[in-house]
Amino acid sequence: MKQNPFQNIELRVRQQRFESWDEFLREAPEYSVALEVLDDVPGHRGHYVNFDHHVGVVREATMSAAMQAYIAVRQGHLMQRWLQKRRPVPVYVWNADQDVCLAAFVLEYHTMLERAEGMPMLRWIVQYNNKLDVCGGLYPVNLEDLVRNHFTWVFEPYRQQRIHGKVQGDEALVTTTIRLVCDRLLALLNGEAGIAPITARPDILYQSPYNYVIADEKGDPLARLVLASAGYTNLISLICRRPNGRYTYSIIRGSPYDEDIFDIPRLIEAFQAAEDHPEEKIWGGSNLAAGSDSVLGSSLHWTQIREIADRVVGEAHRRTSTPPLQYEAHFDHAPMVLLAVSPETEMQLRPLLAQCGARIHAVSSCQQAKAAMALNPEIDAIFTSLCFSDGCFADLARQTAGGEQRTIPAIACVETLDAGCADVLEMGAFTVLAPPYTLEQMQWVLGECMKQQAGAGAR
Repeated sequence: MKQNPFQNIELRVRQQRFESWDEFLREAPEYSVALEVLDDVPGHRGHYVNFDHHVGVVREATMSAAMQAYIAVRQGHLMQRWLQKRRPVPVYVWNADQDVCLAAFVLEYHTMLERAEGMPMLRWIVQYNNKLDVCGGLYPVNLEDLVRNHFTWVFEPYRQQRIHGKVQGDEALVTTTIRLVCDRLLALLNGEAGIAPITARPDILYQSPYNYVIADEKGDPLARLVLASAGYTNLISLICRRPNGRYTYSIIRGSPYDEDIFDIPRLIEAFQAAEDHPEEKIWGGSNLAAGSDSVLGSSLHWTQIREIADRVVGEAHRRTSTPPLQYEAHFDHAPMVLLAVSPETEMQLRPLLAQCGARIHAVSSCQQAKAAMALNPEIDAIFTSLCFSDGCFADLARQTAGGEQRTIPAIACVETLDAGCADVLEMGAFTVLAPPYTLEQMQWVLGECMKQQAGAGAR
């Protein structure tokens, strides 16, 4: 008999999720808990409870599974009551994501919450996770804060599991991951937490003119936070490519107030219809977060996802009563753009500039930028940071191109648009931009830069 790594709960890892409440009630014993393993609405029925926020809910108005468990334990004394009837309490899981690990910890270490003073640090991390999970991970955060407050370190075991992938039959891996995260949570509460830097570098596979991106997370769950910090709001995420040739995707809608342009129910309906086995339920989710089934996987390559999504979201754009203004730029040649910005800013700008047909040359220092501008008379615009280790924006704003008496338009890229932008413009900036950057914005900037260059040539 396998040893139970917990005392108050017994983790039971399902190979497949429960399809309904009826199946859960039929197959699980009384006093059982389901943690994101039941494809039905959350809540409790008799002595059964389902902590979940994916199916049949309004996502932005529904707490994460861990927050639901936290309230049930602290206010409802769920574990105190149920352990008198059954010990340990069966807890059914299917995976070991951050929300599940945290909920399992809350249930196992319930006595920490039942004390009058509670556990402020545990309350903080449950609340922090709740914000991230309600938004499908696409919540704007300060990445340095996540590292400093040990959040990334606590959930590093789950990150490693996700990078390496989970397949059917990995019950021991799920249990081990949950146990390791619980051990790190105990270390955090005891003041013994470590530090885990954020190394996620997602690839932007496609930047749609309809204000969404397709990104390759490379299996790293922190990739969405990196994307959110870069200003992206609507996301189709390629989580992993499977050995059998199938794919796992997530779809995240950043705001429910976007005129229903990025309509997730319509998207998953279209993706489902395009699958090789449309009779199998491969796509599902809620109004703000959805995805392909983690067991079955999707047959659709990301280029197919792109074509379907552009059709669905494009139709929604055309239906809206207040369509965004469109700026059409027409270039007589492909713009040559010099990028002298941080890697994070380059990741945001490069796909948009590429869609404008721009030729891109990236440098990492002020000196390299000066050298490129001096040697290359074809540079039409430079996107630059304000400060470098060897110079500043003003040095580049005065630079001429290739020995010609022609000043290259310098676009200053800043974190936020504030009162300091006026000073930057006075120093010679052609314009000032801050994230989130858009395709229309890039078309306008390049179009105006090309006009200026043409005017200078005519004179």
